[in-house]
Amino acid sequence: MRTAQVIVKRPGMFTRTRRTAEGTVPFSVGDKSVHLRDSRDWNALVALGKRGGPPTAEDVRTQLADVTDRIPALGHRVGGRRWNRYFEPCDVDLRHHVEELRFPAGRTREQCMKEAVERPWPPGRPPWSVQIISGYRADEHLLAYRVSHVLQDGIAIATTGRALFCGERLPFVPAQPSKGKLPGRALRVGLRLTPRFFLPGARWLPADEPDASEEWQRHTAALDRSDFDEIGRRTGAGTAQICLAVLSGALRAWTPGHWTGALDRRQRRGLPAYLAVNLRAPRETHCLGNRVGGLPLTLPCAEPSPVRRLRQVAEQADYRDVNDFRKLLATLYRAPNLLGWLLAHVVLVGERPRPIVTIIPAADPAEAGADELLAVPARLPKQTAGFLVTVGPTEITVHCVLRPFVGDAGRLPGLIAVSLAELRTALINQPEESAL
Repeated sequence: MRTAQVIVKRPGMFTRTRRTAEGTVPFSVGDKSVHLRDSRDWNALVALGKRGGPPTAEDVRTQLADVTDRIPALGHRVGGRRWNRYFEPCDVDLRHHVEELRFPAGRTREQCMKEAVERPWPPGRPPWSVQIISGYRADEHLLAYRVSHVLQDGIAIATTGRALFCGERLPFVPAQPSKGKLPGRALRVGLRLTPRFFLPGARWLPADEPDASEEWQRHTAALDRSDFDEIGRRTGAGTAQICLAVLSGALRAWTPGHWTGALDRRQRRGLPAYLAVNLRAPRETHCLGNRVGGLPLTLPCAEPSPVRRLRQVAEQADYRDVNDFRKLLATLYRAPNLLGWLLAHVVLVGERPRPIVTIIPAADPAEAGADELLAVPARLPKQTAGFLVTVGPTEITVHCVLRPFVGDAGRLPGLIAVSLAELRTALINQPEESAL
């Protein structure tokens, strides 16, 4: 396997050029932050649901024979010691990366995926595997891509999974040196958004009896993509903005007593949350490491009007502001080694327990000969809930992942569908309010 030598140039106050060892990729601040708190909860999985009997492990290994040529990121592992960590190329033996997992009949797919995602990794090898999951039903199996967040973030996982199962190529195009200084507008946007990181939380969880199990709860809402497209045509809003508005309405309906009546300032403001943003450049396809940051925003759960909720979300998640904030975070993520570890510690200690919403494109499962696409996102240590939204060509799926102590979580998928229908109906009945 051949990989390129990486030259990293840091602009402005971080200006410095470093030449790494052949083929190695230095850790970003995001990589350092994840590495400091690595655990099995940081494993993630995407799976294709297929009809019929499963393939053999040897068949899958044959299909993956050129995997590190097609997707060089999968030929890397974590190297270095203590404060000097990086990704280094290594040999890949597919005997350690293709697993056959057979479960007792009657198990649910969710139970199988939960057990599959938490399996330990062989030491010294890249932390990823392709799993053949079967036995739970006679006429169905899963083909899953499992990986540690230390190696890839959620957006990279989705891109790699699509390439893995559809035979695509992801050439190793590393981060390019930045051109010029950071724009002044990006700094101004960063200063304006920084106070959002410190906003106090709001009451939003139900007061019902908590789930008695010790496992994380997972619930899924499958939504029609055409509803989002129609709302977008009427308002000019993007899919991410619509998703956030719909989620705000569902959380409002989940605990209406927290968002109605005489409210204090904290509740009137809404629910502080993070929107995951991709920090990679458009042509940066190596899919190695964690290049995702959090955009702080407030979900307007206290707003009773679905249309005004969408308008308030669009004002916060303005695409020009988001792009400028991405540039600022991307610069901070390239901080030199010791400063980078310091920033990672600051992120780790100062992170507030807020819901995180991640919105990623998803391939059509039919392209890989499958009937369904499933996902098990990572479970973040300090967070009570996370929402992974996969945007497919015909369906948008909201994967809700919540702590076991959160009661009444099974209502969320239905409330998300109702919130989407309410927004669509409101726009049809009030066409004069359609433009944002």
